[in-house]
Amino acid sequence: MQVLVLVLAALCALAAAYTPTPHGVLVPVGGNQVEIAVQGQTAFRVSVSKTTPSQIDSPFLETPAAFADFTITSQGSSVGIKSAFGSALIDTNTAKFSLLDASGQVLTTSTLFDTTAANITHSGKDKCAAPLPSYDVNGGQRIPEYPDGVAGQTQQQCCALCNSHSDCGVWVWADPTHPDPGGKNCWLLVSVPSISPRVGRVVGGDIPTPPPTFNLNLGAKSSNSKFYGVGGGYGSVTSLTATSSNPHVSNTEFTVPHYWSDDGYATLGVSPIPFDANTLSAYDASWALSQQTVAWQIKGAQADLYLMPAATMADGLRVYWDLTGRPRMLPRYAYGFLACRWGWQNYDYIQTMLTSFRNGSFPIDAWISDFEWYTPQPDYSLPDSGSPTFQDFTYNNITFPSPIQNLQHYHNDLHMRFGGIRKPRLGNSGLLDMARSKGWLIQSGRNLNYSIPEVRSWYAEQIAHFLPDGVDFWWNDEGETMYFTFYWWNVAQTQALAAFDRRKRFFTINRAFTPGMQRLGLVTWTGDIQVSWESMQHQPAYAFSWTLAGSAYVTCDIGGFNGPDDTPDLLTRWYQLGAFLPIMRVHSTLSDKPHFPFLYGDQAAAAMRNAMNLRYQLVPYTYSVAHSAFASGTPIVAPLFFYFPTDSAVSSITSQWFYGPSIMAATVMTSSDGQTSDTSRSVYLPAGKWYELRYGTDAFVGSTITGPTTQTFSNVAIDQILFFAPAGALIPFAPVIQYTDALPGGDLTVNIFPGADGAFAMYEDDGETTDYESGSASRVISFKWSDATKALSWTVAGSYTDSHSFASVKATAYYEGNVQHS
Repeated sequence: MQVLVLVLAALCALAAAYTPTPHGVLVPVGGNQVEIAVQGQTAFRVSVSKTTPSQIDSPFLETPAAFADFTITSQGSSVGIKSAFGSALIDTNTAKFSLLDASGQVLTTSTLFDTTAANITHSGKDKCAAPLPSYDVNGGQRIPEYPDGVAGQTQQQCCALCNSHSDCGVWVWADPTHPDPGGKNCWLLVSVPSISPRVGRVVGGDIPTPPPTFNLNLGAKSSNSKFYGVGGGYGSVTSLTATSSNPHVSNTEFTVPHYWSDDGYATLGVSPIPFDANTLSAYDASWALSQQTVAWQIKGAQADLYLMPAATMADGLRVYWDLTGRPRMLPRYAYGFLACRWGWQNYDYIQTMLTSFRNGSFPIDAWISDFEWYTPQPDYSLPDSGSPTFQDFTYNNITFPSPIQNLQHYHNDLHMRFGGIRKPRLGNSGLLDMARSKGWLIQSGRNLNYSIPEVRSWYAEQIAHFLPDGVDFWWNDEGETMYFTFYWWNVAQTQALAAFDRRKRFFTINRAFTPGMQRLGLVTWTGDIQVSWESMQHQPAYAFSWTLAGSAYVTCDIGGFNGPDDTPDLLTRWYQLGAFLPIMRVHSTLSDKPHFPFLYGDQAAAAMRNAMNLRYQLVPYTYSVAHSAFASGTPIVAPLFFYFPTDSAVSSITSQWFYGPSIMAATVMTSSDGQTSDTSRSVYLPAGKWYELRYGTDAFVGSTITGPTTQTFSNVAIDQILFFAPAGALIPFAPVIQYTDALPGGDLTVNIFPGADGAFAMYEDDGETTDYESGSASRVISFKWSDATKALSWTVAGSYTDSHSFASVKATAYYEGNVQHS
């Protein structure tokens, strides 16, 4: 009887130690309150605070349509929750946390949570000592004499005023670039409960300690555990793995508070603080690996860590996108070819260049302009006060003398869409005065703070007129002003588009990425890269490293941006690489020869046209793979490790990559003399049968090779594009067309590579609207190849057809030494 009483007492004590919450359980542990909850269908959220936590509202996260079912579970002194995808438990005695997969296997353990207090010196009697910039108070009691604040104070005058009042404990001063709408810029308070980061404010006096840093150490299973998916830049993307992440955004680089580990899980760290107070483009949730320990540091009054069981890299990316949002599809024209440059001189020049594409049969769907579409001069030389003559939201009459008619001509006669650059700042002094008076700017410059809802609404109104005029999409440049600028800037642009046409697909091109942006429907480009063979060689690694960090659509300035003019060979090989990127886009700086194929001689032009033709023949394939990213969470580009995780030989390969599941790209990207392209390259082929493909030759299929093996492929002429298909691959080809609205252009050809059974789901819809999100207005043709019977069959789901849908199918099977056509 005594034993039973003790057991019951222990059970009652454990039950009293936790509180059920709507999606999990709240547990007091070691002076912290820890909530373990399900998030959506595939993630656990672990929230830690000194007080009762509630989920941090973050731009990273998509609101779940539903939450997974769970049960509260306990094992000894541990309590947590169990769901179909795994379990999360915490020991109420030792604070040891454990993440388990669905089979009960422990994936990682941790001691939750210790904290590090911020280092701050209190001012004591002199309230002017040790002010804290980029912070503001959260509430507090104002002194009776100045209940609404004081106007016209310098920082020194504000703190001196506090010193002169015995009941003043804390002062807050507003930088002139961030005035309060009420006209005051100094506030005196008796006391305040807490402070938090805010641009344009300075706090002084007896201020509370800033939010702490929560420290969490997650154990690695071994010294060989690997971590992927942080992003990176020029010096790091060619290494697939990472040992740390200090999240930030910059030109040619971004990193995110995320990783997938081959220990079998993925994670995302979230801070309530939207930017680092000292470096606005950084984010205060970082991690570093040391001696089989991943040490997370998350700054703020609370820390949220999302943990997702994921056995493979494919699982890791899928659950990461489940948490942050599946990548939305782009309009169909975006999967064609886009021509961009800085330096479209005038309307006649634009006409000459664009008609040269059409007259020379160089396929193209859109052209993109830098500054010159809306202003005759860039704004780089403007002072912070701006200029009264600078126009931010109009057209430059040199390049667009009749904007609406010009855009109609590009659309209707040349079958080209138009995208214009946007900068995150203002140049007009009148608009700057207005924005400054409302506190809409970041620090002392001209950059708008898009995290302010009123700024987004105002900005959406300013760009709204461009959309009915015929501007199709935006190119957002230089938005690394704060960590989340690109996200909130795009939200403002989605507001403008929704007001114009709620069903129209959103499309922008952006110089950096933060998790969650992919759910808006946008592209990240790799920034102002160099013109060089080495720079080109980095671009595949950029594409799939950034994909694993969450950005589904990655492109680059084909030909490079900074540096001398391209050689014909360098630009040609870059075009060939670009045919296998999610978005194929050229760009060049003001002083360089534009990267347009017809400017580099007949031989190079023919070879680049060949690459563009391949791009357009692959549109049905690319579009289907893009839909799979939305529907299934599979990437458009991926490293070989994604598909061959047990092959140690592929772990460091970044010069070959998968473009969808059926194509392994291995284009020539080297030069022995820096001018002329090499004509051979070494390629690693994993286990299985592989077909060597050379687009641009009469014999499309070369040799068949059985892997694993490394081979050198020679005589890859400048007009040949080298890639490979595994046995069982099905690759649909469209006819060669000049723009995507010319689809179908004839029969669909399904290229079959025998040696294994195969399948491919080809997706079609209207190419323009968001109807695909609900599964309506679409058609899926599921092709299947039986290698035993040598038969191709297909089924059709959905009845949608339009003038761009394929009505007939041909099949071509490539047997060794024998090609068979249907």
